[in-house]
Parts: sequence; structure tokens; C-alpha cells
Amino acid sequence: MSKVFSLDIVTPTHSFNFDNVTYVNCPGTEGYFGIMKNHTNSILNLKEGVISVTTEKKEIKFSCSAGIADINSDSTDDIPDKVLLLVENAQELEK
Repeated sequence: MSKVFSLDIVTPTHSFNFDNVTYVNCPGTEGYFGIMKNHTNSILNLKEGVISVTTEKKEIKFSCSAGIADINSDSTDDIPDKVLLLVENAQELEK
């Protein structure tokens, strides 16, 4: 059973796409929250902060503006889980 999901961070001018994400940490309006495979389907508000994306190979951090997180999970392995982060601005942070 795969423990990865896909993630898209979308702004009006750019998109960051990942297919092998194991964990995402996002700045929510009620505090930071984490997303793993099989997370409950949710639509959550994001506030300005740092998004941490952990893939099977590395961790990547982005500064972001406020926006919305759309989490779509499926209980079967044929349809991959998908997380969509819609924000006004996102920029990869240097290591």
C-alpha cells in the first residue's frame, strides 16, 4: 500500500507539482496542521506562513500567502489522494 499522495501548490502565475509527497505541514487559521495519505476530505483556510513539503527524497519549504487547502482522499489505491493548495503567492525558500 502506497503512503504517498500528489500535491499542487497553485498561484495565479505559477504552479508547483509533486507526485510523491509523504507529509505536508500548512499554516492554517487555527494553527499549523499536517496532511498525510488518507486524510479526511477537507477544505481549510490557510494563513500567511511556511508550507513544508516532505517527499520520499527531501523536504522543501515555501513561504506563502493566505489561501485555501482542498484535500481529497480516496479509500482505494487506484485513485491517488490529491491535495490542492490555492494561494495568492508561494515562493520556494532557500535551504
